[in-house]
Amino acid sequence: MRRRKVNDGLPHRVYERQGLSVYSIGYKSQDNKWVFRLRCDVSDKRRIAQLRKEAVVRVLRFKVEENEIVTIQQLFVAWIARQEKLIAQPKARGSRKKSTLDENKRESKVVCRVFGDMAIVDLEYHHAATYQDTCDEAGRGPKGDKELTLLSVALNFARRRGIIQVNPLVGLEKLPSRPSERYVTSEELDLAVKVGRRMGGSMLITALALQAGYLCVRRSVEVRDLQLQDQCSEGIWWTDGKVEAGATPRRVLIEWSTELRSVIREAIRIRPPTCVGPFIFGTQHGEKYTKGGWKANLARLMQGCIEEASLSNIPFKKFSLMDMRPKAVTDKMASGQRDAVEATLHTSSRMVETVYERLRTRKAKPVK
Repeated sequence: MRRRKVNDGLPHRVYERQGLSVYSIGYKSQDNKWVFRLRCDVSDKRRIAQLRKEAVVRVLRFKVEENEIVTIQQLFVAWIARQEKLIAQPKARGSRKKSTLDENKRESKVVCRVFGDMAIVDLEYHHAATYQDTCDEAGRGPKGDKELTLLSVALNFARRRGIIQVNPLVGLEKLPSRPSERYVTSEELDLAVKVGRRMGGSMLITALALQAGYLCVRRSVEVRDLQLQDQCSEGIWWTDGKVEAGATPRRVLIEWSTELRSVIREAIRIRPPTCVGPFIFGTQHGEKYTKGGWKANLARLMQGCIEEASLSNIPFKKFSLMDMRPKAVTDKMASGQRDAVEATLHTSSRMVETVYERLRTRKAKPVK
């Protein structure tokens, strides 16, 4: 785009034109497309002055830290850059954990495949609602809700910067969801460990991680984060994997049992001699698995289990590391153990009883 020859006092990329009957002024983005154009009668000098002022104000809203923010794609770039700065300031308001931001980056890419080229000011409620309905029909309603929640957060960032006056996603309700009732049987877990040992390598690491997650009542991220230094003579120190950035995480010591010690020793023993990384359930180099790498390994292990179950004519449904915590809580409560709240690091029994406990049959004594 040619540099304007006359200094007309307008910001960069703002152009005006006075025709025979129509005056127009507008802003062109870096890809040389009109973002907006304002028009009025060329003889209306007062209105022309108003439109010039309005154009300048609107363009200034598009500029944050010298970067153009016009489209949803550009908005996410700016929002992510802001979050990366906040990571270095863990006590800052709105700071997110690195693992959370990494997940946000993946979600933003999905959103941008649909809305990336759309101007922020053009996004309306019905666009998001249609996206939500499409995700629901495709069987990924919960993921769609998460992606739209992230988009709404980014739009609030745009609102704070004056790019928009109102967040168009305010009032968009999440799709109704049914809590999971999946209870992994001990036979299914045993089969996963058996198949993992037969397949070996990363498949065995994955199977042992499933078993450790069950024995220690842990979340998926906590198992994948487990390091050699977390062991001590009494057991394993686990750090709460779900804590706000800047807050001091809670820890729990899960004491050694014969089975737990055997699982950890086996996982360490199959690490190659050249492995120098600290993660017990990590790659062959001892590095932490990415979310995608872990999912790929788990998918292979579950497929092996399905094939084995089919040959043996036994029931089996695939499961994930996330299903181990509900199984562990359920088994603890069924056997009369009373430390489920302490093991999960929750502050009350409400979450344990309403989310994790999957007992469907109970026993009770008659009134005396």
